[in-house]
Amino acid sequence: MKVIAIKEFGDVDKFFEAERDIPKPGAQEVLLRIRAGSFNQIDYKFRQGRYGGSLPMVLGQDVAGVIEDVGKDVNRFRIGDEVWAYLGGPCSNGAYAEYVSVPHDFVTVRPQTLSPEEAASVPVCALTANQAIRLKAKPTPNHSVFVTGGAGGPGSAAIQILQMIGVEKIVTTSGHEESKEFIVDQLRVAPEQIIDYPGKGLKQLTEEAIAANDGNLFDKTFDFIGGEMKRLCFELVDFNGDIVSTVPELDPFAVPVWHGIASPLFRRSASLHFHRLGAAALYGLKEQWHRYTQELQELTFLYEAERLWPIRVQNLGPLSVETIRHGHERLEAGGVQGKMIFTVPWPASLTNSVKIRERCSLTR
Repeated sequence: MKVIAIKEFGDVDKFFEAERDIPKPGAQEVLLRIRAGSFNQIDYKFRQGRYGGSLPMVLGQDVAGVIEDVGKDVNRFRIGDEVWAYLGGPCSNGAYAEYVSVPHDFVTVRPQTLSPEEAASVPVCALTANQAIRLKAKPTPNHSVFVTGGAGGPGSAAIQILQMIGVEKIVTTSGHEESKEFIVDQLRVAPEQIIDYPGKGLKQLTEEAIAANDGNLFDKTFDFIGGEMKRLCFELVDFNGDIVSTVPELDPFAVPVWHGIASPLFRRSASLHFHRLGAAALYGLKEQWHRYTQELQELTFLYEAERLWPIRVQNLGPLSVETIRHGHERLEAGGVQGKMIFTVPWPASLTNSVKIRERCSLTR
């Protein structure tokens, strides 16, 4: 099979194409033939070496595909099932490949209301947002919420989930006019609830966000961007409020967390939650992996019930070194609205057989 890999950490020029044997699924794994995958912020950070890992490495954590084979202890799937998967835990390789073998806990049948390209854009961002909201911040409809990066993957998913549970006061940030239009058009956030941040200092951003919240601090703040947006979340959190951050920082970045006077946490008796989607997948017990199954199944239900909807998907092209490099360059440049994906071309015979199975499934 074809993979796009790196054999050393660094810039986008480290990507190269290679051939590997198609992996064989273990007893509790499934083999997927990948139809599409997507790009996430964590991808380029892995490429840079921020999270370590064994080299050579095939990156990518989101896929939609078809079950090609199942392990002897797997009874949840049949060959030919259309699925989506999260690849942030132990698996044969990442998404930048034609096949992947992954524990069945990280795979569920994909929503029939989504195309493979749309489905591939969802798992990392929606799982991250859902866990940050439901497990950490736990907002209720009467809470006010500040979300950084509303046009990005996790931010846009978070806004949808917050709207779904009835939160009315949502304020978010935008990096340029196209992002603002995206947030208004696709996420139905009022323009006055969107803070344009380019060229503004922390003090001005704080004042504008508070003004957008009727002069009040926020019950919950979500840092999906990092850097100055993390500092902004600290400044905006209310007394006994919650900050959730999904973004680690590089030295010498510092926020006064522990200082009794300088720390907004101490001053306002607020709570800081770190959230890493892959924590339980990488470092937890196998018995904990069923949580990913349950959440992916819940997301399938919510998308099929149209309580959540796919955001803008930008197809950068078929799997290749050039496509992967382009995706990473755009990730690092910032300002992407929605999600970027790539497709994995199939031979015509395989494509036709899948279309037949899809028609049959719709007539059952």
